[in-house]
Amino acid sequence: MLRNFRLRSFILLLGLFGALILQSQAQQKDEVGLVIGATIPTGVNLASGVSVPPPQSLTFNSSLALGVEYDRRFISGRTAIYGGVDFLASPLDVKLNQPPSTVSPEYAYIFLAPHVRVKFNARGALEPWLSFGGGYTRFHEAAPTTAPNFKGGTNTGTLEFGGGVDTAPLVHLLRIPIGARFEVRDFYSGTPDFNQQLDTGKLNSLAYTGGLLLRF
Repeated sequence: MLRNFRLRSFILLLGLFGALILQSQAQQKDEVGLVIGATIPTGVNLASGVSVPPPQSLTFNSSLALGVEYDRRFISGRTAIYGGVDFLASPLDVKLNQPPSTVSPEYAYIFLAPHVRVKFNARGALEPWLSFGGGYTRFHEAAPTTAPNFKGGTNTGTLEFGGGVDTAPLVHLLRIPIGARFEVRDFYSGTPDFNQQLDTGKLNSLAYTGGLLLRF
């Protein structure tokens, strides 16, 4: 699957954001979120007339998610506006719950979405925020048991909507203030290739994550 690719991508992004931290410490306009949580895709239905045994609905188990988020503040004040990019990937694949033998049983994903984030009560003890954006999704699907020659790999766009809350700095590490972030995001994308026709071309992937927020 995409495990090695995701690991290299994640390490590369961590290195990039580390360089941004070192370069921008004096500006105090940038934030990096390092988050972990779970992604829960909504179920989809097979198209009518598809000749597979029941169930006709495909449901998914939750999957571990790791993410890196970068933001730069462009408008300051009690209501602050940031621009940035989200990276979210699955170190463990999303697995289908009891899939038919003709359907791909699992898939990996990468979401890469530039966004705008609007923070309220900026620089307060608690900072609620909303975000929206869109970008790129990469799926890599496993071969169904009845189709060993199946080649997975789907590229599609995505829209992202989210909300959450950040805290004021809780600790300082190497003079970098570190707070916490808790969030829920919805990545609205095309669907993976399940080797069967679906009744929809869209997939909602809900990501529940939390972690550290570095400010510099």
